[in-house]
Amino acid sequence: MKLVEIKVRRFKELITGILLENGTRWSFIRLNVVDYVLDGFQITNKRYISDIYDIKEDTLQYKILSIKNRTKDILPKLYPDTLDDDNLLCSFLKEKNLLIAVCLHREDVLYVGKVKEVNSNFFTLDSYDTELRKSGIIKIEYSKVRYIQMHTDYLDSLCLILNKDNGNVK
Repeated sequence: MKLVEIKVRRFKELITGILLENGTRWSFIRLNVVDYVLDGFQITNKRYISDIYDIKEDTLQYKILSIKNRTKDILPKLYPDTLDDDNLLCSFLKEKNLLIAVCLHREDVLYVGKVKEVNSNFFTLDSYDTELRKSGIIKIEYSKVRYIQMHTDYLDSLCLILNKDNGNVK
């Protein structure tokens, strides 16, 4: 296991997580949002990573998270070559019909939705507002994406409502 802190250019806060895969274009981590909490996954655009710091194995944080990380992940397998190609990555997200949060140039703004269409230089996001109302289709260039999050508690909670509203709750 490799526990890291990632510095994203122009963002104040470091992003902490367990590095799961590292492609040529994207890095894939399991998020450690605070203390010893593992909450979701993040795919970070490597063009915006200015530094990656390793967290030492002798820290309490490393010891606890290495134990917690042994539990089954809820994310479908993400193949390493998916992290080498923008189209493959977004096609994966579309195929899995995942509710995602996309961060662009401001760390305090996330666009929530599902990938609707994948093109060579951009993808479209069928987006929702903070009240989970449809807010339209957003065209997002791959080169503008700082990171994409999935299966966070926030996103999974929104999925509960979406599934209930669509009659998919058992």
